[in-house]
Amino acid sequence: MTKEWYEDTILDKTIPNFKPTNVKFITDFHYYIDYNSYYEKVSLLEMGFLVEADNKKFILKIKFYDVSSLDLIGFGNNYNQLMGFKINNLSNSGYEKRKKYFVEDYENKIIKFYCAGLEILSLVELKKSN
Repeated sequence: MTKEWYEDTILDKTIPNFKPTNVKFITDFHYYIDYNSYYEKVSLLEMGFLVEADNKKFILKIKFYDVSSLDLIGFGNNYNQLMGFKINNLSNSGYEKRKKYFVEDYENKIIKFYCAGLEILSLVELKKSN
C-alpha cells in the first residue's frame, strides 16, 4: 500500500491527526523554470498554504518538481480557498515518471497539475495575536 504524501514528514510529526482537508487556502504561489540534478530544464512550483488543525494555524510551504499540465481556474483573488486539497500518488498506476503525483483541489477545481516529486520546505505555526 502506498503511504500518503505527508506521512513521515514534519507535517505528520507536528500535526499527528493531519488531514488534507486541514489545508484551507493558498497563501503564495511561485512558478519558475530551473535545472534538475541532471542539468535538464524543469518547471518548479513553490506554494504556501494555510493549514488549520488542533485550534492552531500554520503556514505550510511545499515545492513541486517537474510540474506539467498546470491548470488554474478562477485563481488570483486575494483569497484562493481550497475545500478539498489532495495529492494522489500515481507510482503504482503505470504513469510515466514525470507524472508521479496528481495534485488537485477536488472541490472548487481552482488548481490541478502533475509533478514528478514534492518536498515539504517548512511548516511554521502562526502565533495568536492578542
